[in-house]
Amino acid sequence: LETSGTGIEIRKFDIKDFALWKEMMQDMLIIRRQVQATLHSEKPTSMRIEEWRSIDEIARSTIRMHLAENVYFSMAKEKTTFKRWEKLQVVYEKESSSSKLILICKLFNMKMRETDSATSHTNTFRWVLSEFSSLGINFEEEVKALPLLSSISESWEVLCTTFTNSCLNLNL
Repeated sequence: LETSGTGIEIRKFDIKDFALWKEMMQDMLIIRRQVQATLHSEKPTSMRIEEWRSIDEIARSTIRMHLAENVYFSMAKEKTTFKRWEKLQVVYEKESSSSKLILICKLFNMKMRETDSATSHTNTFRWVLSEFSSLGINFEEEVKALPLLSSISESWEVLCTTFTNSCLNLNL
């Protein structure tokens, strides 16, 4: 994670977690008053050309500094912030079957390590669910609980069993 003079810590985008990275990057660009470069392909009429070029250049640089090398090289030829932002969305915000399959594998193959805190593990789990949500896929609470319980480490097994047994009486 990097703090880019804004107080916002943001990691480099490396093809994982685009929805979260996009939100954080938009927040950074808003704070820096550069977000309009991602929203407009042309200079707003109320702005001087030099001011627009400066904002576009700084916003493009801000985005570039937060891209991992493998992502950067696929975006390098885009010469405006708008085009770079648009290409990132087209390439990484897909609702394709492969992105859904990757998320399903993440969800059902997730396993809490003995060294992980419960908070860290549930935050990772919530992140995976938010990625599904960004693709328009939402689960009922019961469906969310099952993979979470099955991902808990062995040292938490007694709690998991107790919870599962008590919920069976409530028709989980």
